[in-house]
Amino acid sequence: MSRVQNGAAGPTDLDRVWGTRPDFYALFMADYGRSIGRVDPVLVELCRLRIGQLVESAFDLGVRYAPATDAGLTEEKIAAVADYPTSPLFDPRERACLEFTEQWVVRSSGIGDADVARLQEHLTPEEFIYFCKALSVLDQLARTNSAFRLDPPRTAPPTMPQFTVIAA
Repeated sequence: MSRVQNGAAGPTDLDRVWGTRPDFYALFMADYGRSIGRVDPVLVELCRLRIGQLVESAFDLGVRYAPATDAGLTEEKIAAVADYPTSPLFDPRERACLEFTEQWVVRSSGIGDADVARLQEHLTPEEFIYFCKALSVLDQLARTNSAFRLDPPRTAPPTMPQFTVIAA
């Protein structure tokens, strides 16, 4: 159950909590959708789920980004996300992005030139910019959902039309 009491009306905890500020909610979720839509869907989903694990966001771990699953991301690979450094399921590009994501979440002030250079061996400058923008909204939503203790949804929020709910 969410830590927020007396939320707005809505079909999910996300809608009830964020809906207390409907203008901000609409603006943030529109930016969220645009930001993640500019990045390879499998990469963005792997990183979104790793963020969810790191900040313990049950809500984020309870949904899947449909464009990623449509592109071939499997539950087997998702289950191995925490083991990405050694799992044979991950390629060097995915490992580099997941490593950078962990740095972003745990201590972004510690990201140095060498870290960026390693990532840019796999991403163009434009992809790098869009990747960082996506990380910022993924991190913000997951941390907020964790702080509010949002439960995994039973149905995808209307503000997240490209997401599906996983079976419990």
